[in-house]
Amino acid sequence: MENSEDLLAHAGIEEDYEGTYTGKKIFPAPSDTPVKTLYDSYKDGSLILQPEFQRYYVWDIKKATQLIESALLDIPIPTIYTSEDASGNEIVIDGQQRLSSFFSFIDGRFADGRIFKLTGLNALTQLEGKSYGELETFNQKKIQKHPMRKIMFKKESDPGLKYEIFRRLNSGAVQLNHQELRNCVFRGRYNDLLKELAKNKDYLKLLGRDKPHSRMIDVELILRFAAFYHSTYMNYDPPMKIFLDKDMDTFKDITNDRAKDLENDFKKAVSIAMSMFGENAFKRFTAGNENERNGEWGKTFNASLFDIVMFAFSKNEKNTLMRNLDRIKESLLFLMTEDQEFISAIEISTSSKKAVKTRFEKFRKEIDDIIGRDSAQPRLFTKEVKEALYRQDKTCKLCGNEIASIDDAHVDHIEPYWKGGQTIPENARLLHRYCNVSRPRNDS
Repeated sequence: MENSEDLLAHAGIEEDYEGTYTGKKIFPAPSDTPVKTLYDSYKDGSLILQPEFQRYYVWDIKKATQLIESALLDIPIPTIYTSEDASGNEIVIDGQQRLSSFFSFIDGRFADGRIFKLTGLNALTQLEGKSYGELETFNQKKIQKHPMRKIMFKKESDPGLKYEIFRRLNSGAVQLNHQELRNCVFRGRYNDLLKELAKNKDYLKLLGRDKPHSRMIDVELILRFAAFYHSTYMNYDPPMKIFLDKDMDTFKDITNDRAKDLENDFKKAVSIAMSMFGENAFKRFTAGNENERNGEWGKTFNASLFDIVMFAFSKNEKNTLMRNLDRIKESLLFLMTEDQEFISAIEISTSSKKAVKTRFEKFRKEIDDIIGRDSAQPRLFTKEVKEALYRQDKTCKLCGNEIASIDDAHVDHIEPYWKGGQTIPENARLLHRYCNVSRPRNDS
């Protein structure tokens, strides 16, 4: 199986740009909260320490010990930040490692079961090797009463602005990406639905994965699908990040009916994409060149192709698409190898309004033409004709060299289609895609 981390690493979905939040407001609620109060809130579920977006506990026991020692020495601890959700619970945004250390020490063990005894003390060496339960009562109370500066962003705060603040707060060694932050800011039924869809087996297979991505890149792809599904490309305005943020905010409390429609159409589109391209779904096919006439499939995932294929397949009737699947595949291969406007729209400034509109409309037109000719004289030869020609003779009828793969083979009309040439085996010849693109247009 292809390295799926590399496959998604260059998917083009993690774009770094600032949003504009003029006139919107944030409502912070600062407080100095004792460790014991935070611990009790954690235990009763009103302080959510580790939602899915947070990194797992990464501090070692010495670093955790230093934090406990700082509290015992009355040294201020850096501010923690939380976000209030619709139910009034608080989600920890920044400070998870510090709070985990305090709570684990009070519990006597880390979440993974390791015993927590103070290790590597610098000042209070007399406490070396002691657990919380072994400390004198006055030291236990000192930890319990230690004030933690906490800033909670109230639920009335603008989600987009809150998102931007969280992004800036997140300055650790491995920064949270856009979707990990959305997973915090836009918690709710819609967020849960997107994460559940990312577990779909066919979808995982298309991405070359055995399980969902640890950094939620696959969830952001589904959000892209959903945002275009809801708004269509005609209502897209850049930047992409804000477009996706708005969709999550609009549908955070999605109704059952809309959720079911989205789920069904997502699964339909995935199923058709699997039938059409298999492991090459959402990758770019590149034609050959003068030196190497054989073309090839790319190795990396192309989010722009994902957008248009999933959108088109979700919006059309499955039986009609499946009946014309071979022609649709040939049509997309044509766009990827011969249409320079389309090629630019999936490779250069892909989130610009022009690029988005260009690639969606070109692929939509191809599908509309194919479906419109469902019972009329088709422009593209069938898969069976192509396979028969390829089995009979793999030689390109223009350059005389062998065509290495059937996907790189283009079935051309001997008598041009535009001159009335019929789409029948007797009027078909096999060419390299490169040779078809580069041949003089008056060549018949």
